[in-house]
Amino acid sequence: MALPLKQILKSPLLNYLFLGLIGAISTLAFSPFDIKPIIFITLSVLIYSVISAKDFTQALKRSLSWGAGYWIAGTGWLIVSIYYYGNTSISISILIIALMGVLLSTVFIGPISFIKLLNLNHNILFKSLAITSLLTLLELSRFIFLGGFPWLLPGLVFIDTFVKFVIPIVGVYGASFLAYFLCSFIALSAFYKKRLFFMTSLFCLLLFLPYQNTQQEVTNESLNLSIIQPSLNPFTKFEQGAEIIIEDRLINLTKNNLEADLIIWPEAPLPYLNTSLQMTALLKKLDNSPYILSGAWEYKENGLNNIMTILGTNQTYSKRHLVPFGEYVPFEGILRGLIEFFDLPMSSVQEGSPNQGFFMINDLKVLGMICFDIAFPLSYINEVRDADFIINISNDTWFGNSYGPYQHLQIVRLRALEANKWIGRGTSDGISTIVDNKGTIVSILSKGNLGSLEGKIYKTNESTFFYSFGYIIIPLISMFVMMLVIILRLKQ
Repeated sequence: MALPLKQILKSPLLNYLFLGLIGAISTLAFSPFDIKPIIFITLSVLIYSVISAKDFTQALKRSLSWGAGYWIAGTGWLIVSIYYYGNTSISISILIIALMGVLLSTVFIGPISFIKLLNLNHNILFKSLAITSLLTLLELSRFIFLGGFPWLLPGLVFIDTFVKFVIPIVGVYGASFLAYFLCSFIALSAFYKKRLFFMTSLFCLLLFLPYQNTQQEVTNESLNLSIIQPSLNPFTKFEQGAEIIIEDRLINLTKNNLEADLIIWPEAPLPYLNTSLQMTALLKKLDNSPYILSGAWEYKENGLNNIMTILGTNQTYSKRHLVPFGEYVPFEGILRGLIEFFDLPMSSVQEGSPNQGFFMINDLKVLGMICFDIAFPLSYINEVRDADFIINISNDTWFGNSYGPYQHLQIVRLRALEANKWIGRGTSDGISTIVDNKGTIVSILSKGNLGSLEGKIYKTNESTFFYSFGYIIIPLISMFVMMLVIILRLKQ
């Protein structure tokens, strides 16, 4: 790897174009492509390019180039909602995606260039651990900065491999920690020409060959689910009379599934408020139906809330993690009104409060999560420990037939394995699924299909080590190593 890279890195233009391309190729490691070893190759190239830079400035340029490719390609599916649904020109849509990629690269990838300032010794193990700790802390920052955007985490590729067992122990960012360490070790072994180390670390990539264990944990306590996938058109949702078409579709699908304990409708399928007269009329049409857990809109505390509710009851949950540019506009004072996409009806939503409790259905505790919420494991530590099941609803219609919904499903599957909880997932037009506590898809209703999905979701009796203690281990190790590095650096 070292010799070809050295030739490419001699030309600044080729250097940055090459690194941008390598960063973009990383997307193939995630769903729906799932060519998992790619992420280890591309991250190794990133780390090698940084440690081989002549100074901090060059390292920063290289990391930003790689990161721009990583984020533009990895989140490029957003162009569907910006261009197609946001009624924005293709040139402006591409510009928005590019600027967002540069911003995410600057915040979450660029700081890796500080490796050049550490001036560590040549101990490959310690230097790998230092680089790993810095990258892990950068990853953890994705849960906080810019409203939180924990997407494209390298630890996601552990699912369906021989090393998936680490996820219930140290979680997704613990898996990322191991991935970063392996990539750092590969890059440093190449840089210092340690052939034995290099070949050994490459051999470890065999652990990421496809492997599935379909063993399920099944108990007597369960719920019969029916997940309704109405395949609604967001273009017509707010048009005059659209509510009649939407209601008829939801009601007809629901009436075919009256044997279920719980019926799940997707995120915010209806174009009116949960407290409106239209909702009151709809509830009368649904008389004698089972519990229906549905997304809805609710106006409270002087703000619009994206909620999940058991229809006809006071049990509600307000979405806690809003999608940037989808439900709120970062830098709103600058961007609001510039183009139609930034003025979509749902682009000014109020986030819900922490610790909202469970939905109680047949004396079982159901933890609700709406769309993007499922990407934030640390926000639901106490709730996940005590929950019997997790229900996630979403509206991935906005992303069309892109790879965005498949990335979203990959996160759902890893969360089930991480928490040892079955998850029922309902979406407007796919992908709706029941996922078992091992992260295995038990049943699925594919993208774009109209219909319903029936199945059982089972209670699990134990939480995982990750949700008991493991969630704190990797952050503590990373902070300790970085403090040690800084102390050693100051003593030099």
